[in-house]
Amino acid sequence: MSRSGKLQDRFVYPGEKLAVIEEFLDGPGSFQQNGVIRSAEMGSAHYDLERRAVAISKRTHELVLPREGLDIVGEVGAVQRRTANVDIFVIDGHEIAMPFTGVIHVSSVNSSFARNLDMAIRSGDVVKAKIINTKNRIVQLSIEGADYGVVYAFCSRCGTVMEYRIGRLNCPKCRRVERRKEAKTYGGEGLA
Repeated sequence: MSRSGKLQDRFVYPGEKLAVIEEFLDGPGSFQQNGVIRSAEMGSAHYDLERRAVAISKRTHELVLPREGLDIVGEVGAVQRRTANVDIFVIDGHEIAMPFTGVIHVSSVNSSFARNLDMAIRSGDVVKAKIINTKNRIVQLSIEGADYGVVYAFCSRCGTVMEYRIGRLNCPKCRRVERRKEAKTYGGEGLA
């Protein structure tokens, strides 16, 4: 390949030779190995003649996986006395294609709901939670704190989205009043 052909932006694969260290430095998405600059990503190689560096613009999507400390949004599935399953569909503001399943334990909710998790969340509710543990491939969630809890609740009698008024959730259709552990962003949380 001629020198001019090498300097044009082109599609590259991981590990592909891009240049030697005498010509260019490694930039984002590239690395240096034994004096050779190689691609670390699949994407387009860009040669910066001013800085004498080569960088790769990634063509593949970043993988979004549950990690400790990230916020999630998900739908509550089965709720038992001490645990609840949550189908996670948003991680750290990124919508994911295939949902993960998380678990909320009653100890990860405010102490006012310590006796029964069914008083804090119900099946079908949409919750915002924090990932607190991912060991053993179990995604453990917490809804402790004002930022976390139910962001959309559905009336257990008629299925209508509940409205938050003066510390309680009220059904605008059948006038039922219910209690949940609401997040401070109840009703205003963006879902994707």
